[in-house]
Amino acid sequence: MDTNLNDQSDGGHGRFGSDGGLGSDGGMGAPGGLSGTKLQIVEAALETLKVNGFAGASARAIAHAGGFNQALIFYHFGSVQNALLASLDLISARRLAEYGPAFETAQTPTELARLARVIYDEDRERGYVTALGEMVSGGVSDPLLGAEVAARIEPWIEMVERKLEQFSERVPLPLRALVPMPAKDLAFGIVSAYFGVDMLSHMQRDHTRAESLLDLADRLATLLETVLPPTTILPATTVPPSTTAPPSTTVLPPTPEARA
Repeated sequence: MDTNLNDQSDGGHGRFGSDGGLGSDGGMGAPGGLSGTKLQIVEAALETLKVNGFAGASARAIAHAGGFNQALIFYHFGSVQNALLASLDLISARRLAEYGPAFETAQTPTELARLARVIYDEDRERGYVTALGEMVSGGVSDPLLGAEVAARIEPWIEMVERKLEQFSERVPLPLRALVPMPAKDLAFGIVSAYFGVDMLSHMQRDHTRAESLLDLADRLATLLETVLPPTTILPATTVPPSTTAPPSTTVLPPTPEARA
């Protein structure tokens, strides 16, 4: 069914508006600064992504999940897509609040490998990988949405890059020459591999191989420590104040079609 993307009564995702994303509400009711109605909308958007997928995350479905009038989505976020992106922001803010301190203080590759396992298990239990996977699938056919989703992953790549740079300072120069890849590229590979394994194991409904791979990473991290100099206290990694991308400020022109 063809509908106008700006019609608040339809089931489409709408387009990016000028109001949406975390940080536009001054409340402090949850990680990311959301509270009240905006938090209720974002929680409902997240739950809808997990249950209905991106294709089924319409304004009507989100409103039904949260028990509110669907017009509130457009009033607070400008579009359904902004509300869905805000759900990714909420995931990122919660993960940072829970795991950021442990990441900052990690002194060894083994600590980081075990932290990755904890995050993986939590992502599975809470359905975060499902939500991210659905948004990635939506972004494949929509370059603008895809760019917004990718922007929300980039801060995690930067965090891993800073930690890799800290560890590389302890690696003897002859060994460092064996892996000349810049920390930025290696961090991109690590984060990409993590999300890829996470999402593929979810689609296959089989997490045993992913868990085996994480166990292998733990053993390899232990082996790596045998070639590193004795651990010294590393300076804490500076965690950015927010791992969420700034809300879009570009109002895109309406497109002629939306999902029914």
